[in-house]
Amino acid sequence: MFNLLQTFIAVYETRSFTQAANQLFISQPTVTTHIQKLENELQTQLFVRQGKQVIPTAMAQQFYPQAQSIQSEWLNTKRALTQVAKQNVRVVIGVSHSSATTLLPQILLSLADLLKNVDLSVRMLNSEQVFDGIQNHHIHIGIIEKPLSDQNISSFPLASDQLVHAGDFTSSTWLIRETGSGIYHFTHEYLELNHIHPQQLIEMDNNDIIVAQLKTGLGQSIISSRFIDESIPYETLGPEFNREFYMVNHVNETEPVVLQLIDYVKKHVDTFK
Repeated sequence: MFNLLQTFIAVYETRSFTQAANQLFISQPTVTTHIQKLENELQTQLFVRQGKQVIPTAMAQQFYPQAQSIQSEWLNTKRALTQVAKQNVRVVIGVSHSSATTLLPQILLSLADLLKNVDLSVRMLNSEQVFDGIQNHHIHIGIIEKPLSDQNISSFPLASDQLVHAGDFTSSTWLIRETGSGIYHFTHEYLELNHIHPQQLIEMDNNDIIVAQLKTGLGQSIISSRFIDESIPYETLGPEFNREFYMVNHVNETEPVVLQLIDYVKKHVDTFK
């Protein structure tokens, strides 16, 4: 329809099918076809030929300012949409505490070229909070360490992580993560399996804080081997404490950039193992 309006305006202003064709870089028969289609659409005659001259009808004179207005609005809309397309897309990534400082840096580095036109926001939360953020569409992409599932959430294994028992094994104090974190789940599983009833539980909402206490000799904890160095005594645990990190997103996610990032990670997932 826009092409028909464009042709009408050109013919109206030049009073010539030939000049209109030259102005629009189309053939004269195409100009004729456009005008005929527009006349059929409006069910009225727009031009009368008088020799080589084209005379607008009264209906054409009435329609001309309206056609100009429609054309102007269309061009403004195109420009506005083009500007929107050029703007950076905001993407929110929610990551669990364990993945934030160990796995996320690798992933962001691998995605560097795809993130050039992305305004990225990274939020460090526990696994359940990340999962809730995905469900509520507050987070686009999540990395969690707790096996959670929902029919509206798509997920795939991202990397393996071995948990260890670390710290002073004779201590009556246990350092644990908060409810909702992946390690909280595994810590209580370990305590139940080994019939351990700690005299003192200290809850901490950050792995780095736990590691700092372990380095001073305070307490013991279940923690990712990724955080352990030579200064902290530890023992490896059985295969039941070898967990997975998962990348998650909402099944109804439609943002092309988000889907592109997820697809890239899927195709290169072996590099994060």
